[in-house]
Amino acid sequence: MAKSRRIVDQDYSLLKLEYLHPKYFGYWLLIGFLYLAHLLPFKWQWQISKGLGWLAFHLAKSRRHVAQVNLDICFPNMPQNEKRQLIKNIFHESIQGYFDSATAWFGDYEKFEPTLEVRGLKHMKNVLDSGQGVIMAGGHFSILDLAGSLVSLVLDVHLTYRPLDNKLMNAVMMRGRERYAKGTYGKKDVRGFVKCLRGGNVLWYAPDQDYGRRQSVFVPFFGQQAATVTGLTSLSRLGNARVVPFSFFRKPNCHEYVLEFYPALEKTDNEEADALAYNQWLESVVTTCPEQYYWLHRRFKTQEDPKERNPYH
Repeated sequence: MAKSRRIVDQDYSLLKLEYLHPKYFGYWLLIGFLYLAHLLPFKWQWQISKGLGWLAFHLAKSRRHVAQVNLDICFPNMPQNEKRQLIKNIFHESIQGYFDSATAWFGDYEKFEPTLEVRGLKHMKNVLDSGQGVIMAGGHFSILDLAGSLVSLVLDVHLTYRPLDNKLMNAVMMRGRERYAKGTYGKKDVRGFVKCLRGGNVLWYAPDQDYGRRQSVFVPFFGQQAATVTGLTSLSRLGNARVVPFSFFRKPNCHEYVLEFYPALEKTDNEEADALAYNQWLESVVTTCPEQYYWLHRRFKTQEDPKERNPYH
C-alpha cells in the first residue's frame, strides 16, 4: 500500500550546532546505542532489555514506587509477590519498548508485515466508508512507536504527540515518526486535529494519562476515580468523527505483533459518558497484557477532592 506523507513545517534536522553542546553528549550515546540495538536479532534484544529492566527495577526507586501504587489501586486483590514480579516485567517491557521504538525510527518495520496479525479492521473501514473521520483511541503501551509504524502498513494515519523537553531526542523521535505518519500534530494544535478529522482521515489520540484537572472529568478506572481528558467528546463533535478504540501488543517472547480495532464507541456528546466508555474499554485491554501497559505514569495524581492526598507521596 503506497503511503502519502504530509510535509510539516517543523525543522527536525540533527545537523544543528546546538546539538554539539556537551549537555547532549549523553543523549548522542543513547541514540547510538538504540541505533545499534535495533540491528540485533530479537532474542539478543530481549535478553539485553531483560538485564537493563532488572537494573532499572533496582535503581529507579521512584518509578518502581509509582508502579507499585498504581497496581495497589488497580489490582488490590493481587498478592504482593505477584505484583513484584509484574513490576519487574513492566520494567523489562518498557526497556524493550525503547528497542522497538528504535526499529520504528531507524529500521525496516515493513519486515513484520508477513507475521502481523490485524483484527477488526472492518470497524475502521465502516466509519471511513461513511465519509467520517476516525479518532483512533489508543493507550500508552510499550510498543507505542512501533505500533504506529505497523498501523501505517494498513492505514494512512495522522498522529498527535506531546513534544519531548529534550530537543535532540524530540527531533530523533519526530524524524522517526514522520517516516510512516501522513501527518503529525502537537498536543495544542486543536485546529489541525479538527481539519484532519473533517477531511475524513484517521487521527491517533491517546487520552489515558493524567493531564490535570483542567478539561478533565473524573470517572472510574479500575474502580478508582481518575482525571480523564474530555478530548474524545470535543474532537468527535468538532471534527464530525467517530471514536474507534485500538489496541496493540507484542505476542509473548517474540517479534510478532497484534493490532486490533474495536467497534466504534457510541456517540453521546456527554463528556462523562464518553470518558467512562473509553476507560472501561481500556481496562479490558490492559488486563490481557498488564506488563505491556505504561504503569510508570502517575495516573491518579490528580484527586477529585483537591484536599485529598496524592497517593504517590
